[in-house]
This record gives sequence, structure tokens and C-alpha cells, in this order.
Amino acid sequence: MSDSPTTTPANTLTSAATPARPYTSVVVGTDFTPCSAVAVRQALRIAAWSAVPLRVVHVIDTTVVIELESALSAYQRAIRENLIKDAQKAWSDFAARIEGAANLPIHVSINNRIAGILGQAREHKADLLVMGAFGDRRPDVGFGTVATACVRKSMTDVLLVRDTQAGPFRCVVAAVDFSETSARALARAAMFAARDGAELHVLHVFAAPWRLLHAQTPELLPPVQLEKQYRDALSRRLAEFVGPITEAHKGLRVRAVCADLSGHRSGIVEYAKSVSADLIVLGTRGRTNLRDILLGSTAERALDESPCSVLAVKPAGFHHPLAAGEDTGGAGGRIQ
Repeated sequence: MSDSPTTTPANTLTSAATPARPYTSVVVGTDFTPCSAVAVRQALRIAAWSAVPLRVVHVIDTTVVIELESALSAYQRAIRENLIKDAQKAWSDFAARIEGAANLPIHVSINNRIAGILGQAREHKADLLVMGAFGDRRPDVGFGTVATACVRKSMTDVLLVRDTQAGPFRCVVAAVDFSETSARALARAAMFAARDGAELHVLHVFAAPWRLLHAQTPELLPPVQLEKQYRDALSRRLAEFVGPITEAHKGLRVRAVCADLSGHRSGIVEYAKSVSADLIVLGTRGRTNLRDILLGSTAERALDESPCSVLAVKPAGFHHPLAAGEDTGGAGGRIQ
């Protein structure tokens, strides 16, 4: 989600905001920690109601990327084989404690963790990657460097699951800015809310233009009538934006909110806290080169500060060379 609204043609808006198709392939990453157990449980739920395969992946992090098996000595091959066997045994013990997971096979690779996870998602043609949150500032801040890096570089949607959110979502906040990508995010949010019987809050955060004009003199306020006209216009635009979703999901509890939260560092996070949301859904935007993607500052703050799970929805046709398997030179080295 970008910091300022962008204009979307009406015909594009209508088609983009139509109901999202269920995911067709789900990949969940695990490192056998409690937070990844919660991610596996959420992935099992999503795969079940989408009636699609679920793949569990684990990446053994190593500073040496093994490219040519034939070049390895027998001793080195034994180390690799033992690492994989240990991971498979760890998954067997781990999955036994998660209802529905015991019969799922695990796909193990040795790689840089980011490159490895994205590579597994690509190999399995996933359109949803699920990961657990394991930030350093637990319990409710940050998602960890691997998880957030995967969001930045993944070409598919990424669900980052808080370790406190094992069950159905009850309150979903979709952050929108009227762009095509945020329409895609809204469709996904509505799908999750409808499946779980959750209340859906469609939030547009705006910075009041009169505050920008009078940044040095905040006591100067516009005429009350002008402020009302501005808010009414935004509310009408948001109602039009949400219209296709409410038509498609009859009975879905939807609350559309235009909020002037420019005084907060992250209005989305503040609002999510105020309604006790357990899932924030937002679109990302980005310009890519060979090294990086910019999410947009609003999405960055949401990932950094969110107290709940976050579903990051990627723009249509988004491409990143690492996720596409093109950036092979850095697979075993430094990946920012």
C-alpha cells in the first residue's frame, strides 16, 4: 500500500475488486519452532478450504552452496545426507504434535534460507507462501529478517502468522489506497473473512491536506464545510471501491472506514490495534532491479510494527530475479 491514493480507472477497479479465486498451491516454511507450528496450522486450514495441496519446506542454512554433487568427496556427501535425514526426523517428531500434519512430507534443501524458501515456492508453483513470525522484539513487534525479506522478494502472496494466531481469524483489516493492487488485497481479505466468518474492516488512511498546507501552523483549520465535503467524497469513493466485494459476499460483515491518522507513525497498525484485529491484509508496491524491491513505506511500517498476522498481496505480474531463480550468483552469499 502506498502512502498516497492513486487513481484507478473505473473498469479496472471493478474487475480487480471481484472475488479472489482460492489459492491453488500453498507452501509453508518451518524451522521446527513454536511459531512455525502455528504457521503450519494456518496453512493446513487454508489448504483445506481451498482444496489444494500443501507443501512443507525446510531450508538448512549454510554459508557454502553445494552446486555440483559430483565434485564432493564421500565425506562431504555424507554430511549433506545426514543433515537432510536429521531434518526429516525433526519434522516427523514436530508434525506428530500438529493435528493433520503427520502425513505431510517435508521438502528439505540446503541453501541460503531466503533463496531456499523462495526456490521451494517456485518449484511447487505456489501462489501463497506461509511463514511464522519470529521477530527479535516479541511478542508483538517485528517479523524477523528472513520473513520480511521473503515478503519483499516473493512473487506470490505471503502470509506471516503470529504465534498467537493458530485458529480462525475473527477481525480482518484490509488497508486500501484505491490502487489496483489494494483492490487485489481487498478481494483476498474478503475471501479470508468470508471463510472464517470474520468481520472485515476496509480501511483507507489519509493525511488531511489542510494539515499538510498548515504544517507550521496546525491551529489554522479549514472551514467545517470544506472538511466535511472532503471526508464525504472519500467515503463515497471508498463505498464504491468496496461495492463489488459486498455484492459478491452476501452476509459478510463489512465496515468501511476513512481515517485521518496522519499523526501516527503507522495509521494502519494503530487502527488494527484499536479493533483488536488478528489479520492485516495490504498490497505491496515495488520497483525491482537486480538487488531489491521497495515495498512502500506504509507496508514496511506494517511489517515492522504489526501486533497481528499480515497477508502481503503482490501486484499483478510482479517479478523478482531471486524468486524467479535468475539471481543464482548470490544464492549462497549475502542476500539483503
